[in-house]
Amino acid sequence: MTTHPHAEDQELLMRLEQGDEQAFTAIYKRYWVPMYFLAFKRIQREEETREIVQDVFYTLWDKRGDLKIENLRGYLSAMVRYAVYQALLKEKRQKDYLLKQKLKAIKPASIDIDNKQLLDLLKNYSEKLPEKYRFVFLYHKLLDEPLESVADKMGVSPRTAEGYVTKVMSLIRAYYKKIMVLVILLNLLF
Repeated sequence: MTTHPHAEDQELLMRLEQGDEQAFTAIYKRYWVPMYFLAFKRIQREEETREIVQDVFYTLWDKRGDLKIENLRGYLSAMVRYAVYQALLKEKRQKDYLLKQKLKAIKPASIDIDNKQLLDLLKNYSEKLPEKYRFVFLYHKLLDEPLESVADKMGVSPRTAEGYVTKVMSLIRAYYKKIMVLVILLNLLF
């Protein structure tokens, strides 16, 4: 008659808690491969996966006297998932930090867009705007006419013209951000 794996795990855990190295070795041999594959599914790098699994087993041995484990497979799986999560979070933070450093290294002077080119870009973009928005933008923002004068030419109240300006500036800011991101990316690549 064979014993249930859960019963075997409980016996191994009792022996582990008492510092039995053979019990630890049996747990290690039984669960190293499944824990490795669990971690590898997410990490996809052999060396880092091995380190994570080794750290999990080291922690199991190190804290053997303090642990109260009901389900060994579930406990080890949870430890591996947590360790993988921490590793991925650390990797993301490092990538974010490196990207920030690269962006800081780009000097504003290295962006080769002068005022004329920016004005051309904005004029071209304004041609894609609805007629009322384009009119307000060209006269009020580019030709620097007072808003009341522009409102009179359009036959609308200054408040309505102001609403057009707000909307146009919102659209242009979004467009400008896209252009700047593109310029920065091009500077990074070339």
